[in-house]
Amino acid sequence: MALDFVAGCIGGCAGIIAGHPLDTLKVHIQSGRGGALECAKSMLKGGTLASAYRGVGAPLGGIAAVNAIVFGAYGNTRRALPNPDSIYTHATAGAAAGMLQSFACAPVELVKTRQQLAKSGDGMPTRALSGARYIYRTGGFRALFRGQGVTIARDCPAFAIYFGSYEAMTRGDLSVTKVFISGGVAGALSWVCLYPIDVVKSRLQGDVIGRYAGAWDCFVQSVRTDGWKCMSRGISAVAIRAFISNGACFTAVAWTERVWQSMASEASVKTFGPARISEAVCQDNKDRQYDT
Repeated sequence: MALDFVAGCIGGCAGIIAGHPLDTLKVHIQSGRGGALECAKSMLKGGTLASAYRGVGAPLGGIAAVNAIVFGAYGNTRRALPNPDSIYTHATAGAAAGMLQSFACAPVELVKTRQQLAKSGDGMPTRALSGARYIYRTGGFRALFRGQGVTIARDCPAFAIYFGSYEAMTRGDLSVTKVFISGGVAGALSWVCLYPIDVVKSRLQGDVIGRYAGAWDCFVQSVRTDGWKCMSRGISAVAIRAFISNGACFTAVAWTERVWQSMASEASVKTFGPARISEAVCQDNKDRQYDT
């Protein structure tokens, strides 16, 4: 159980660092600030990645909670179901993990989105905790959970696709290359399939003037104003980001599990003595089939 939480936390941090610049680009495009090239030029103005990494503190600060919930809930739910190795069970456990993590994810993503879209003079602090306090002070506790419902609507099916497809692609082969590619494809697939919901969530959470009454009103107004194309705007950026970020995440999770199991095997050898060495090594190799 502890391994699920630790591996999820480390993998999540790796994924955030690898994919945040493209996430910032995605949010700018979704909010109607121009096309991919125009937004990229604006973000990189000044020749540094400072703008591209704006708002990274919120997801990094919350990633311990979010990914610990995701991988912890996923692992424990899967083991509790009748057939823990079936693809259906992996998908069901993923949906449960998506539901639980959305309650931590919604406020984290709201702070991140507001910081990513902030302009000079808006008053939005750049630090994650200060940003959360600012939103709470100006809108109350309810403001921090704006977009909670649409986050649940996105994350339950997205994580079912995420974990189900990853398991299907990696069965019998947990080599580094396979884990990275499968994690990347699973992440990209889960994002692309639920992308219109994410567009609505970004627009709703980035709305600081109260333009939208809720998620449905945001969807209706967005389509009426910008047309149906706005629901797929920025999908290329998010697919690339999802591939890189989730490939890095699953690779970090796999290697964390490998190190953890190696340490556990060494502890077992020290505890039970030389007579158990061959048994411990054989069991370790059976449990993890990684290529070096």
